Amino acid sequence: MEQQEKKSPSLQWKKIWEVDTSFKCPLIGTCLGRFELRRLSRERVYAVESGLDDYQLHTRFIAIAARDDIKGRALHKYLRKKYHQSTKKYLQATTDDDIRSHWQEDMTAGRIDSAWWAVMTHPLISEQLVDELYGFLHMLGHEYINGYHKEQTRRATLRNKVTMLEEILGSERQHHRREQRQLRGEITDLRQEAEKYQVLMAENSLLRAEKAVLKERAHQLTVKVEEASDQQQPAAGQEELARLREEHAQQGQEVARLRQQVAAMEAEQARMARQRTDQAREIASLESMLLQRMSDPDPCTVCADHNTAQCPGLSLCGKTVLYVGGLHKMVPHYRQLVEQLGGRFMHHDGGKEASRNLLPKMLVTADAVFCPIDCVSHDACKQVKKMCKRYRKPFVLMRSSGLSSLAKGLNEIVQ
Repeated sequence: MEQQEKKSPSLQWKKIWEVDTSFKCPLIGTCLGRFELRRLSRERVYAVESGLDDYQLHTRFIAIAARDDIKGRALHKYLRKKYHQSTKKYLQATTDDDIRSHWQEDMTAGRIDSAWWAVMTHPLISEQLVDELYGFLHMLGHEYINGYHKEQTRRATLRNKVTMLEEILGSERQHHRREQRQLRGEITDLRQEAEKYQVLMAENSLLRAEKAVLKERAHQLTVKVEEASDQQQPAAGQEELARLREEHAQQGQEVARLRQQVAAMEAEQARMARQRTDQAREIASLESMLLQRMSDPDPCTVCADHNTAQCPGLSLCGKTVLYVGGLHKMVPHYRQLVEQLGGRFMHHDGGKEASRNLLPKMLVTADAVFCPIDCVSHDACKQVKKMCKRYRKPFVLMRSSGLSSLAKGLNEIVQ
C-alpha cells in the first residue's frame, strides 16, 4: 500500500485522526468488535487500564483515534494492515459513482467493515456521499438491533424444542431398550421350545423303532400260533398256544397304545410347528418395527402431512384401534405401540369389568378390532367377531396378549 501511495501522491489515504469526529464512533464500532477491542487493550502501546467494560473500551479507542500520537498511529497502522487487501480497489476510484459501485459490491458480499473503512479514509469522497452511506449504515444498525431481538427469541424457541426433542429421544431410547429386552426374552423362549421340539422328535424316533420291534414280534407270534394250530399239539401244546395267543393279544394292545401315543405326539409336533411359525412371524414384525423406530425415531411428529390423506409413510394414519381383552398391566404398552404408529387406541376388558353395553358403541367408532385368544372371554370374542362381520370392520384374532402379537397384527393393517 505504501508503494501505491508513493506512485499516486494525490491519492493518500486519510489518517484515522483526520476522520471527522462525528464519524469516529461508527468507524471504531464497525471495524473493531468487542473481542478485538479487548485483545488490543492488552497491548502495551495503548496503555489501557484493566477492568473496563465493553462500552468503556469502545470510548477509549474513539479517543485514541482522535489523536496524532503513538497510540493513534499504532491504531491507524493496525487498521490499515487489516484492510489493506480488501480496500485496494477503492484506490482506483476517483469519483463518487466509482466509490458507490465498490460500496454496493461489498455490501452484497457482506464486507461492511472494510467498505466503511475505505469510505472513511478515502481522500476524494464527497461529504454528500459520506452522509448518504452513513445513513445507510445507521439504519442497518437499527435493523440489526431489531433482528437481534427476533433472533434471540427464535434461539430460545429452538432451545426449548431441542430440550423437548432430547427428552422424547431419551424416552424413545428407554422404550427401545425395553422392547429389545422383551424381544430377547421371546427369542430365548423360542429356543427353549425348539429344544423341546428336538427332544420330542428324538422320543418319536425311539417310539417308531419300538413300534417296529413290537410289530415284528407280533408277526412272529402270529406265525407260531398258526404253526401250533396246524400241528394240533396235545394239552401242553394247547396251553402254549393259549399263552401265545394271550401274549399276541397283549402285544396287539401295546401296538395300538403306541400308535395312539405316536399320533398324539405327531399332533403335538404339528401344533408346536404352527406355533413356532406364528412366533417367528410375530418376531419378524416386531424386529421390523423396532429397526424402523431406531433408524428414524418417530418421523410423524415432524411431518406436515401427519394424519392426513397425503401421509407418505407407513402409519395407521389416525385409525382407531379397539383392543378387546388382554392383560390389564399391558394396556399402557398396547396404547404406546398403537400411538407410535399414528393411531388412536381404545380398550375394552372383554366383559371382566367394563359393561358389555359399551362394547357395541366402542366397536362402531373403531377402524380395526384386535382380540387375543388367551386373555378374552369366549362370549366377548364371539360377539366382537359377529359385529365386525356385520359392520365390515377388520377383525384380527391374535394367538396371545403379548406385544409381539399386537405388532404382527398392526403390521398387517398398517398403510
